Amino acid sequence: MKRSTDRILTTHAGSLPRPDDLVQMMWAKNDGRPVEGAALRRRVREAVEEVVQRQQRVGLDVISDGEMSKPGFSNYVCDRYSGFGGQAARGVAKDLLEYPAVAARRAATNPAAGRARMPNCEGPIELRDPDAIQEDIQTLTAALGSLQPDHAFLPAPSPGQIAFNFPNKYYPSHEAYLAAAGNALRYEYRAIVEAGFNLQIDSPDLAMAGHWHSPESSITDFHGHIEQAVAALNDALADLPPDKLRLHVCWGNYPGPHHRDVELKDIVGSILKARPAFLYLEAANPRHEHEWEVWEQMKLPQGKSLIIGAVDVLTNHVEHPRLIAQRILRFAKLVARENVIAGTDCGFSTWAGSYNCDPDVAWLKLEALVQGASIASRELW
Repeated sequence: MKRSTDRILTTHAGSLPRPDDLVQMMWAKNDGRPVEGAALRRRVREAVEEVVQRQQRVGLDVISDGEMSKPGFSNYVCDRYSGFGGQAARGVAKDLLEYPAVAARRAATNPAAGRARMPNCEGPIELRDPDAIQEDIQTLTAALGSLQPDHAFLPAPSPGQIAFNFPNKYYPSHEAYLAAAGNALRYEYRAIVEAGFNLQIDSPDLAMAGHWHSPESSITDFHGHIEQAVAALNDALADLPPDKLRLHVCWGNYPGPHHRDVELKDIVGSILKARPAFLYLEAANPRHEHEWEVWEQMKLPQGKSLIIGAVDVLTNHVEHPRLIAQRILRFAKLVARENVIAGTDCGFSTWAGSYNCDPDVAWLKLEALVQGASIASRELW
């Protein structure tokens, strides 16, 4: 992926608001109601074309398909891989356990609440639908037109995120589960990179597992999980060039207090062992914006770059471009301007139909992101 050689480049974390009619089709499929496959695929292709064109109009540099084909950033694997079934016990967050009314109000106002299919791992994880990722690749390629694929990315979950989301009821150990997930996901990882796209690995577990736990999860030691999950990810990515890889780590895209989040300084050393050249971190929301200070003490390794969240995705406040520029400048002065790309903290719709930020406001925020990066660029070059 390109680095910021003459200006600050912009991107985002993958998911963008899906059209309402597409959401309804996805919900119907999730509920077991009849949905014509050809009609769904056609609407996905149309939605990808629409979202690509809108990202280009906004002026984003590295864009995605908005995850239009996926009901969620990680649970889409249930449709593409065998081994998943049943319904997992709902995970619990330490911050929401202390303030349950926050979660209750959110559930009452979120029409997507409870619709995400979250199964267990009940058998061997094996690729069931190799054509699905190829269709994603072909759809995004067609939507890009003359734009080169290096200006775009496709996301996929990490082995650690699979183990975090879907409790293990089959493999003999957590480590074996991670290895199996990595082996299965390897096909999708390779397909994305071989098509010329950048691959974003979504791994909220590397931070989120510190405060969010499923009652039946095989994650019993948070820091042990990080080490094992990074090792499994590196193994799955072993034959792919680091410069085509970006690792997104976050503390959970939900509007909670987050006062139980682990500190970045306590996990960053382990995360930096991951193979991707681009580390993508939250840096805009009120709980984690201050952690630019980590890079005053931690030296960014040679060959690594940061994609920083310069826009919060959990509120309808649109950041002033000058504030976005200030966030960018802090990092640029610590890790060098060419090692900073500006993005959003997380996706705007990690689950189909779930919005913490109004869909129309999300696009205003992306416009502000581009404007803020332009301001920072004028000061840095």
